[in-house]
Amino acid sequence: MGRRRRLVLDTVAALVLVSLLASGTAAAATPGRIAETVGSATEIPYVGFDVSWPNCDQTLPSGRDFAVVGVTGGHPFSTNPCLARQFAVARGTGLAELYMNITAPNGATAGLGRTGPAGTCRPTMYWCRSYNYGYRAAAAAWSYAVRQLGSAGAHAPRWWLDVEFSPRWSSSPSVNAAAVAGALRYLESRRVRVGVYSTSYQWRTIVGPYRPRVAVWYATAHTSTSLALQHCGAAYGFTGGPVKIVQYTPGGLDADTLC
Repeated sequence: MGRRRRLVLDTVAALVLVSLLASGTAAAATPGRIAETVGSATEIPYVGFDVSWPNCDQTLPSGRDFAVVGVTGGHPFSTNPCLARQFAVARGTGLAELYMNITAPNGATAGLGRTGPAGTCRPTMYWCRSYNYGYRAAAAAWSYAVRQLGSAGAHAPRWWLDVEFSPRWSSSPSVNAAAVAGALRYLESRRVRVGVYSTSYQWRTIVGPYRPRVAVWYATAHTSTSLALQHCGAAYGFTGGPVKIVQYTPGGLDADTLC
């Protein structure tokens, strides 16, 4: 960054701080938040957490900047029984987003892909059935979110699709990609922003070259915010879209940082 530009940003930051002091709100501000406001490097990362059905009996943390709450119970067409309570805590952080599990058709719910926006699919029309399945899985998750949180709650700033090796997927990446595409289409039809939670390796293995260019929530095994932030670059945008959140595991609940 050039010396002149830094001087300008420092001057703007100083003016922002003076304004906050005059209004009596400076106690809630930090240098990192001011830096974010004027566009310079963030000194204090925005840190949050994510929770779902395995965390129903846990006390959720306070004093975080954001949270992401699971709507489903580990697989499509299931539910998180403590969604409403967890989301209420999440909204207390100031920013609450939602995620749902997605997979290709399998098991008892596989027949739900027979009809849908891709039409009526014959048994061997695997892409068709998978697309319908993903679409209807997202519709079921949305309906549950509306019942639990109301329409305003369901219209969270962003919905994320959890794309991991478990639960089971098809051996065909194109079939798997169809399920993801169907779910994305439904959520986009509800006029919410969408993204995908995964890793580069899992995504590439599950859906192959599919690139929907949506936001990325990158999963890591790191234990610190500083290491997690190293995954914010374009090289980790496996969907072709930008990395918005990176998950890490400092112990206890999953932690997340905004890029």
